[in-house]
Amino acid sequence: METSDLQVTMANELIRAAHNLSLMEKRVLMLAVSKLDSSHFNSPFNPTIDLSVTDFTNEFGINQDSAYRELKKAVRGVRKRYVRFFYKNKRGAMCETDVSWTTKATYTDREGLIQLSLNRDLSPLLIHLKGHFTQYKLSRAGALRSVYSWRLFELLMQFKRTGILKIDLDEFYNSMEAAPTYRKDFGLLRTRIIEPAVKEIREKDGLKVKWEAIKTGRKVTALKFTFPVEQQNSLPLPKPIPPQPKPPALTKAQEAAREKAADLAHLKKLAELSGEPLEKLLKRP
Repeated sequence: METSDLQVTMANELIRAAHNLSLMEKRVLMLAVSKLDSSHFNSPFNPTIDLSVTDFTNEFGINQDSAYRELKKAVRGVRKRYVRFFYKNKRGAMCETDVSWTTKATYTDREGLIQLSLNRDLSPLLIHLKGHFTQYKLSRAGALRSVYSWRLFELLMQFKRTGILKIDLDEFYNSMEAAPTYRKDFGLLRTRIIEPAVKEIREKDGLKVKWEAIKTGRKVTALKFTFPVEQQNSLPLPKPIPPQPKPPALTKAQEAAREKAADLAHLKKLAELSGEPLEKLLKRP
């Protein structure tokens, strides 16, 4: 499987606001997001992204025979999903707003191509980032087979410069979209979500992440994840060009020969432009 350098860049608020995405739906959405750039939002229309079977198989290792069927099913799933935002209005009242991820999808079965239009209402969080953001190579998360692993990976990538993620347990529940049974039983959360996700990230991505539970009294109230800080790769410095030795000085005979050769080349060029024979030009004083 080939890997690419596609980058996923999203506001942290948007990542934490995503609701009810299955693993395949998340793959489709992140693939679309990775192809976005600021030019997509320069027009008054919703940005349309081409998603092909080749994209899907290269990024996620999906079987070629079933790739388009799974891609199409996942796109239709994303079409039903939305982002939910909670905030207070000017009067202090709590509000929630649901924003659809997409506006339409066009399927060209014969070409194995789907054109997916994203909602421009999300553009400030998708592209015009003013605050914190999460950025990672799509190929790093593409090998993950659990949606919990992917969600945890995104949380970790928000703190890749510090290598430490400390998160309240309630916030972790919400970020993982954990089922109510997991909220009532930390042991179940640990064995079904935390430990498998950490293990898969370590094995598939190679990120040496560790975790520990933080207690208040006898109750677990927060989690702490630590992992190696990821430094930005610096470009290699160009190698210095060694000083070139000066050519030896020409003798008078050599200088005369070089001037004669230059004159001859000049006359040849004149002959080509004027159409006169070179011999005629050579006879001129």
